[in-house]
Amino acid sequence: MPGNRIWIAWDDDLLDVDVLNLDVQFIHCRINIRCAHLSVLATVVYGANDSVSRRGLWQSLVTLADSISDEPWIVGGDFNTVVDMSEVCGASADIHLAMNEFRDCILGTGLIHLPVQGELFSWHNCSEGDRSLWKRLDRLLVNDAWLRLWPNSHYQCLNARTSDHSPLVLRGDTDNHTVSMFRFDNYLTMSSEFIPLVQNVWRHRIEGTSMYAVTRKLRALKPVFRTLRKKKGDLSVNVKLAAEFLATVQQLLQIDRHNTLLLCLEKCCKLVFFKATKLEQVMLQQRAKIQWLKGGDQCSRIFFRKVAMRRASKRVFQIINEDGHTLTTQEDVVNEFVSFYQRLLGGDRRREFIDLRYLRPWARHVLTQEESQALVQSVTREEIKDAFLTLLRIRRQARMDTHRVSIKQLGRLLRLRLVLDKLISPSQNAFVPGRSIGDNILLAQELFAGYNRQGLPMRCALKVDLRKAYDTVEWDFLSAVLQMFGFPGTFIGWVEECVTTPMFSVCINGNPHGFFKGSRGLRQGDPMSPFLFVLIMEVLQLMLLQLIDQNEGFSFHWRCKELGLFQLCFADDLLLFCKADVASVRVFRHGLAEFAKLSGLHANHKKSQLILSRSAQDVREQLLAALHFQEGHLPLRYLGLPLLASRLSISDCKPLLLKIDSRIKGWESIQLSFAGRLQLIKSVLMSLNVYWAMAFILPKGVIREVEKKMRTFLWKGNSAVGYPKVAWNVVCKPIEEGGQGIRDILALNKALMSRHLWNVIQNNQSSIWVKWIAHTRLRHKSVWTVDVKGGSWGWRKILRLRSALLPYIEFKIGDGESFSLWHDPWHSLGSLITRFPRGPSRTNIPEAAKLSAVLVDGDWSWPPITDLECIEILHVLPIIHNGSDSILWRGGGFSTKAVYDIFRNHGPKVLVVLWMAILDKLSTMDKPWLSHLGGVCVLCGREMETHEHLFFRCNYSRQCIRILKGTVRFTWPNRAWAVDIAWASKRWNGRHIVQAAYRALLAAIVYHIWQERNRRVFQQSMRPSSTIARIVVDEMRQKIISIDLPDSVSSRGLYRLWRIPWPVRGTA
Repeated sequence: MPGNRIWIAWDDDLLDVDVLNLDVQFIHCRINIRCAHLSVLATVVYGANDSVSRRGLWQSLVTLADSISDEPWIVGGDFNTVVDMSEVCGASADIHLAMNEFRDCILGTGLIHLPVQGELFSWHNCSEGDRSLWKRLDRLLVNDAWLRLWPNSHYQCLNARTSDHSPLVLRGDTDNHTVSMFRFDNYLTMSSEFIPLVQNVWRHRIEGTSMYAVTRKLRALKPVFRTLRKKKGDLSVNVKLAAEFLATVQQLLQIDRHNTLLLCLEKCCKLVFFKATKLEQVMLQQRAKIQWLKGGDQCSRIFFRKVAMRRASKRVFQIINEDGHTLTTQEDVVNEFVSFYQRLLGGDRRREFIDLRYLRPWARHVLTQEESQALVQSVTREEIKDAFLTLLRIRRQARMDTHRVSIKQLGRLLRLRLVLDKLISPSQNAFVPGRSIGDNILLAQELFAGYNRQGLPMRCALKVDLRKAYDTVEWDFLSAVLQMFGFPGTFIGWVEECVTTPMFSVCINGNPHGFFKGSRGLRQGDPMSPFLFVLIMEVLQLMLLQLIDQNEGFSFHWRCKELGLFQLCFADDLLLFCKADVASVRVFRHGLAEFAKLSGLHANHKKSQLILSRSAQDVREQLLAALHFQEGHLPLRYLGLPLLASRLSISDCKPLLLKIDSRIKGWESIQLSFAGRLQLIKSVLMSLNVYWAMAFILPKGVIREVEKKMRTFLWKGNSAVGYPKVAWNVVCKPIEEGGQGIRDILALNKALMSRHLWNVIQNNQSSIWVKWIAHTRLRHKSVWTVDVKGGSWGWRKILRLRSALLPYIEFKIGDGESFSLWHDPWHSLGSLITRFPRGPSRTNIPEAAKLSAVLVDGDWSWPPITDLECIEILHVLPIIHNGSDSILWRGGGFSTKAVYDIFRNHGPKVLVVLWMAILDKLSTMDKPWLSHLGGVCVLCGREMETHEHLFFRCNYSRQCIRILKGTVRFTWPNRAWAVDIAWASKRWNGRHIVQAAYRALLAAIVYHIWQERNRRVFQQSMRPSSTIARIVVDEMRQKIISIDLPDSVSSRGLYRLWRIPWPVRGTA
């Protein structure tokens, strides 16, 4: 070996070693294991000290990986660099470039880290104090062929003794092969024997309750399924044997191509091979837990690599116990796990009488007699179906778990969710139908706004971490909670039967250990557990509310007293808010202590945090001493997102970018095809963006960075070369428009945030955030005219979406009690106060008046208006309907999909329709291939449909032109279509802003008339010409307002032409 940097020694009696490749930084060899008649490839590495020299090593390893087909391969030694900063302890220079190069090498070779037992850091610089540095420079990596042979292999990092490096010792499969945890394999259902075997067990008669019989039969099926699985054998071996047999037959066919017997045998071999590969694919996909891969890659290699990576990362070889001692033997590790969970979940069950009915005066609702009876009535077929589907949707544990309760009873228990909205306070949003996690995040952002400012009132927040929340609920407390809310005894009995009957085993490294009865806790994964948990957390709300009412020293958080708001809760994520004084935080401390005593849910003081506003720093020490919490600082992680005191920056979004990187890096080595990468982006990466995008208007820099990462991954994958073949905006188009259906992040972000604005417009009282906004930000003002300058950064961003939504909102006028006369844009002119600032004084109608002020007996009743400026209000008044006022979304109900379609880039579709109309290429009914449709114009129903007729000789389109002429002085000569187009091209051919507006207006008229024609032909839906004219005018006005025009005579003239008030610069 050059330089004698690497030495390899072996026992000639056991091994034969053939050196295949020598280099300054590695030795690559083949090792023949005599006793096993097996050979493996091994590469021993000693990386150079500088990153530039190591690049040759990385390239050599990638080249070796390309030359290795399916042989077991292990790579190990001193790489002289780390994968990420978690493998460094101590002060270190900037090594990010070296880390990235090493990481790219691992991805390029497809190698997998073997699990390590012992110390993680394998190198120490032998210095002390601040100069001491530890790194993980030494490691072992293997390929998937190695893990197929030795799935439980790992290595041990021994003590360094006198060296600066720790020795690494490779360990094999030392597990005792006990009976493994039962797991149902989906591929068994594909066997022809499956249904008869199940029927044979199910026809046996078992005495006892219905569900007891079901559980006994399910247990009886376990050995049956184990036998069937054993009969199927090793599916990977079956695939290999089927492939070899098929290859043999096809080789024989090359000798005798017309042999009928061989041709028939080849056909049978193909069927056997296809079935074997399908069974293996189903098995590996289930074990790999790849739920997102629905199309594209169907390669078993992908699934196997994921299974291997999961097994390697999840195996436990050592554990540190509560005394700080490291346990390394398998027996000690198993005993420590089992004893921990026995202490947590087992032991003696507490049986105390707890009466919580004293809290009923503070409860939001207690079930009535009728509501209680409805919970225990007979179930319907739909409820049984819903119960089954609910169970199927749950991501169950990889073992058979059953309730000792019938599906009919489960259907009754799931009725619990139907009453949660009445029982649970608005400050809780988890698992309650109709409530959203976004409300918690938005309201928390509002409450933390200004925490970094000195001049605001003293405020504080408590982020409470509940220790092992689900697992420590006492069952007697749960029964008392249900009794307090008025649930019937029969229903409580069913709940107790579900909750109090579990037996537990602990699965460690694939094998079950221990078997003990539970004595507390709710089972995670149970469809009923989330509903029970929110009821338990509601009792904490009631306890705190009682203490607040009885303690005059408590002071609410700034801007929270009107709503009585002091907590935000989503499952076990709890935030408490109050004024920053000792008396207030003591109320919280006493409430949490009393709740812990009764429920078993204790606050973890080491993880719970107290967050103080800048104005409350003087009482910092007193508050921390009163609570014994840790001090927290903003930005604070809440429900996976940052809570901020000011605007969201690119650095605040770093967790999103890192998570996307980790997902991409975790899948690059699996060699996904283009279709697989596309599916990963649409199913996994986009879901990460959606969660952030529903809570923040993301900075454009973040959106660009996310799109860059997805674009690079889509076109390059794990390759260092490649370039985008199609523009990203084209890729983001729907499939029917020639794209790939990836959603545009900017448009999706605006669409998701528009949902919150729509809730404010609708005054959705089920949303605690909407209530807070109404009381604090709006204060009886209209959301349409409230100043953008007021409020938090997030609220200002939401308000800027108003102009985009307005053209698609319809104000249906009823009694006029809900709409503001001057501020709400119920009129086609928009908000009247914006159009006529002096309107209230000129008409003697107060600015705060409701629309009902000008309605009498279902008809308009305006006072005489003599002011020439305001007389325009009476020109086009909307129709009045019976009933109450309502706000509707045009074209159906509001949906994120519909709003996304508004914001996404459609391309110049309006201009395209005008272009086709000018060329007489629109598919009107006078075309020969459409003659079978009758040819009569669907707009007027009188004459034949032609281009000449539609634009604009039809009575319908002429009426649209007439309305526009009265509104914006739009004239059209209405001669021959070609002559009129020539006239328009001369009249409006110029760069003047008014001429450009008339060209855009012509395009909009043609487009919407053509759309209305198609709507009547294909959807049998009709709208009057006045509606089309109003839509055109609204769109043009919004377009003009959205353009940042200079303050000039031309610009002001355009605003006057379209009757838009010139905005006062510097205001909303």
